Amino acid sequence: MLRNVLSAIRDSKKIVSVTVVSADKGVRTVVQRLGVDFLWEGKRRGLNKALRLAIARSARRGARAVVVLHADLPLLTCQEVDRFLSMSRGHDVVLVPSKDGFGTNVLLLKPLEIIRPAFGKDSLRRHLSSAHKKRLRSQVLRIRGLSYDLDKPKDLFRLMREHPRNETARFLRTLLAEPKCAGKRKALGVRQTKRQYCKCKGI
Repeated sequence: MLRNVLSAIRDSKKIVSVTVVSADKGVRTVVQRLGVDFLWEGKRRGLNKALRLAIARSARRGARAVVVLHADLPLLTCQEVDRFLSMSRGHDVVLVPSKDGFGTNVLLLKPLEIIRPAFGKDSLRRHLSSAHKKRLRSQVLRIRGLSYDLDKPKDLFRLMREHPRNETARFLRTLLAEPKCAGKRKALGVRQTKRQYCKCKGI
């Protein structure tokens, strides 16, 4: 799924550079193969501290804006990334909520350190509150591929009913083709064929 997300961002016409920040050094190889920069956060700092580290480095490199985007967005496309950026013009803080409406899947800051990242429980409200206190121009956008995140196992089953055509979907179909997953295939409305692992029926 990380490769899917990075490919969508990398193929965007409006993104200048991409950095993955993580405490897992094993991620470095994956992202560098895709031509993406990697920043090791050191000891596990927690998401917000790690993001502040990455944002500060981007500021030193001369970036004028930053987009924080999570890696659990299996339906993301480069077209939606570009659409998000086009719709964000003229705003200081732009957010895309998670599918439950309480979290934040995407956060644009212009300039970079205009507010501090506040990811975690009820982050959408906290980000908006920070923006309002500073009287910043803020906006909330709802874009399908940016809103659909994976939090629970049942989200994977719902994902397969969306008929995605990417590496994440191919992996899940391969997994579901295993005999031990027969019950899951039935629950999803998935049937095996001779030429492919499985085919998803409509909802």
